[in-house]
Parts: sequence; structure tokens; C-alpha cells
Amino acid sequence: MPIYEYQCRRCEHRFELIQKFSDKPRKRCPECSGTVDRLISPPAIRFKGSGWYVTDYANKKSNKEDKAETAPKNKEPESKKAKKQKEEKAS
Repeated sequence: MPIYEYQCRRCEHRFELIQKFSDKPRKRCPECSGTVDRLISPPAIRFKGSGWYVTDYANKKSNKEDKAETAPKNKEPESKKAKKQKEEKAS
């Protein structure tokens, strides 16, 4: 449900209300019963429930699998040119 912010015209009291989209806007100030205006403000984000922490989405791989992925891979086979150069140096 969205959080709406209101401000009283008479006493300038600001307050927030959590309301459904289908609820009628507030018309009176809770402090002085003056007329209120709904303010436009940046959206509020409310994280509810599980699944909002890094640990909830972490990989469930074992340490061996993690190490295998980060370990350097074996060298690629030598090219024909490199082999030929080695043979020439050896002779």
C-alpha cells in the first residue's frame, strides 16, 4: 500500500498515511481539523518479508566448486609456430 503525505493549509502540520489506492483522500488535519492537501513526494520503498538480504540470494555452491571456478585454467596447447621455434633452439 502506498504512503501518502499530507500538509494542513491552516497549521502547516505534515503527516503521512498508509492508504489503499481505493481509499478516499484525507480532507481534514488531525491536529486542527483544517483542510489538507496531498503532497507529491518521491516514492517510499518498504521491504517486507524474507529475501531482501544478500545472504538470501547467495550461491549455495560448496567451497570446492567455488575454488575450481576461480582457479587458473591449464595452459592451452602450444601453437605450431612455438613448437617449431623450440625445436630450432634445441638443434
